[in-house]
Amino acid sequence: MHRLQDSEPQSDTAVWLQDVAVCYHIPNDPIKTFKEYIIRIIQGKLKYHDFWALKDINLDVKRGEIFGIIGLNGAGKSTLLKVISKVLIPTKGRVWIKGEISPLLQLGAGFHPELTGLENIYLNASILGHTRVEIDEKLD
Repeated sequence: MHRLQDSEPQSDTAVWLQDVAVCYHIPNDPIKTFKEYIIRIIQGKLKYHDFWALKDINLDVKRGEIFGIIGLNGAGKSTLLKVISKVLIPTKGRVWIKGEISPLLQLGAGFHPELTGLENIYLNASILGHTRVEIDEKLD
């Protein structure tokens, strides 16, 4: 992982983020039902505060590099992974990915406990749209 020095990704870059931020608008008061939500909107009584899950994140991962994301609960690790995998669009900033990303954001997602490891590889890869020939070629 390298600090960003340029305003554009380099040819050997796999994942590149520039000034990425994610903001959630959290209601000040708890809302229990959709009906209550709509009523508050109509009455103009719905007030929010901003919660910044990510602020000013810069990242440059080169092709072939391995990187990890470490932090306390609530630090934004899952939010960052969602941004990188394009499951979540950032509030601001730029995200550039070269290649394919297949997010497995929950522990055990896409794996069946009654199948072998090899069977799970074929199952998960086929769910992601890969043919048996493609899986065989990449299995090693």
